[in-house]
Amino acid sequence: MKLSRLVFIIAAVIVGVWLLGLLLKAAAWLINGLVYIAAIILIIGLIGRYLEKRRKPGKPTYKSNVIDIDGK
Repeated sequence: MKLSRLVFIIAAVIVGVWLLGLLLKAAAWLINGLVYIAAIILIIGLIGRYLEKRRKPGKPTYKSNVIDIDGK
């Protein structure tokens, strides 16, 4: 194997590893950003569900011993 070909292969491997590192950094940055966005959406959803539950009086979650006189 010629020395120039060996140097070219080593340089190509170094550049390939460097590009792979950049690709993995970009993927990590994207996933990290999506985690923050998902957390914000989850918090907004939980707050919205809490406020919606507070507005609508629903059935109590416990059994009540109170007798309803009106029968409603």
